[in-house]
Amino acid sequence: MSRLILLTKLSVSVARNACSVLILNLITICFKLKKKKIVFFYHPKKLLTLMHQFYIEDLLEDMSENYSVIYGHEVNKNIEKKYFYIKQGYLKFIFNIYLFISNNICDVFPPKTTKIYLHHNIYDDPWVSQNKEKKMCQRLLNYNFIFLSSKMQIKMVEEMFRRYDIGKFPNLKEIGYLRIDYLLRKYSEKLKIKKNCILIAPTLFEGFPEFTILEYLNEIIFELLNNTSYNIILRPHPGNRDHIKVHELIRYFKNNTRFQCDLSENYIDTYAKSQILITDISGTAYTYAFLTLCPVIFFLPNDDKLKKYNYDKLNFFLNRTKIGSFVYDVKFISQEINKILLEIKKYQKSIQILIREIKYFGKAKKRFRAELDLID
Repeated sequence: MSRLILLTKLSVSVARNACSVLILNLITICFKLKKKKIVFFYHPKKLLTLMHQFYIEDLLEDMSENYSVIYGHEVNKNIEKKYFYIKQGYLKFIFNIYLFISNNICDVFPPKTTKIYLHHNIYDDPWVSQNKEKKMCQRLLNYNFIFLSSKMQIKMVEEMFRRYDIGKFPNLKEIGYLRIDYLLRKYSEKLKIKKNCILIAPTLFEGFPEFTILEYLNEIIFELLNNTSYNIILRPHPGNRDHIKVHELIRYFKNNTRFQCDLSENYIDTYAKSQILITDISGTAYTYAFLTLCPVIFFLPNDDKLKKYNYDKLNFFLNRTKIGSFVYDVKFISQEINKILLEIKKYQKSIQILIREIKYFGKAKKRFRAELDLID
């Protein structure tokens, strides 16, 4: 019976994808006859699709009349009119695509298309653990362009490729940080919200095993609930929403009215009501600081291992004290929070100085479209 169910599901999946292939090809033929350049944005990761949807749509809306935009995804539900469910393996059957764009790495593409990887972090934090870095670089070679937030990030990516003797790699373009430009407009509407929370936002637990905050979350939440008056919000990485540890924490603190777990797609409200962020090595640290001008505490018990991977030379770690502080022991977190909040204006000024190093901060959408127009 289980084998029959499996075969039935497989048949349904094949039929659904075949239908999408047919519809998409009819659409692209139609657009081509109208002399339109077709932009196909693809979301390859189910768990991340909806959290990227809002700013990607904003980025690609109101494109010039030369372009038509369609979206592909693997989420098991209908999203919107321009969104088509299609497994990545079927992309090779979609024709007449002028530009293929993704902000997570893909391995299969429509034929004869220009491919753009749109990186989704603002600073020069490591993208994956070093044991996975070479393979990631090889996957990125399938792209024609990589769009990055700043010259700092371009430098990091160049060095990453050269570590593996890759001399010829995709064209690296500085365009600013698209997500934060969108969030800045939305955040201005939230400024009256009272900041009565501390936000805990770890990176993907499996991403950097030696630096994850995972095993300390219970202690950190307990410490903050007992030694501060703030409400505590845990926002796990979208890839960890169903992690057993997250559900254990929700159950453990369910009777404490000052604790909540934010599993929403958009973190703007959570950012708006938090006074300080606690994280490990998540790229959200600088997104949070640049958006809110509020400080960050980095919790890294294995901070000494940064040198082992040469992470200590990255601006992400060098500039930690410009956007906040770092601690190595749970029992010092509350003390560090009190210390930082006494110097909140100092951190606001130093954060603003760092923002000015992002050349196209607040102008990424305009820069993005200018780069598209330069592509032959």
